[in-house]
Amino acid sequence: MDNPSGAHKLLSHTTHTTVQWLKAQAEAVGDSVEGILVLDDIVGFLSRRHYEEFAHPCLQRVFSSFPPSWVKVYHNDARIDPFLEKLAEVGFDALNWTHKLDLHEVRRRTAGKICLMGNVSPLEIGVRGTPQEVKAATLNLLRNAGRDGVILSVGGGVSPGMPGANIHAMIEAVTEFNAP
Repeated sequence: MDNPSGAHKLLSHTTHTTVQWLKAQAEAVGDSVEGILVLDDIVGFLSRRHYEEFAHPCLQRVFSSFPPSWVKVYHNDARIDPFLEKLAEVGFDALNWTHKLDLHEVRRRTAGKICLMGNVSPLEIGVRGTPQEVKAATLNLLRNAGRDGVILSVGGGVSPGMPGANIHAMIEAVTEFNAP
């Protein structure tokens, strides 16, 4: 923050590098690529003012560099509440946010502009919880999502050490929730 012009220059280079890296991966995989996933918790350490000045334009540049038909997912399970409304303007399709923010609050503040992907606590419940706790947390999330739905996840993915029984408990909860 002592050198804003230097920070902007660095972010310009890292944004360009990120776009080129994602494009290189897509090229290596081939024509079957239909989307990107960007994981970036660092943005969650910024104030709203710093987010708007430094991060927002870079995120927009990354996501706008790919075809509109691609599914674009942004994972940030850090402190994004100061700028949730601005995140909805970035240009991604789904937000994987922290379990520490209320689903209804995230949905309200993003105004239905993005799909929500979340969020059973990955460590406290997913890794350290019992299958019964995982099932209860999963059912609670699904019921809270209601008819608007949610893409179910435990953080950004299954954490190392998550017992298979807990994964099965999530599946059981989804099956129970969707039963006629």
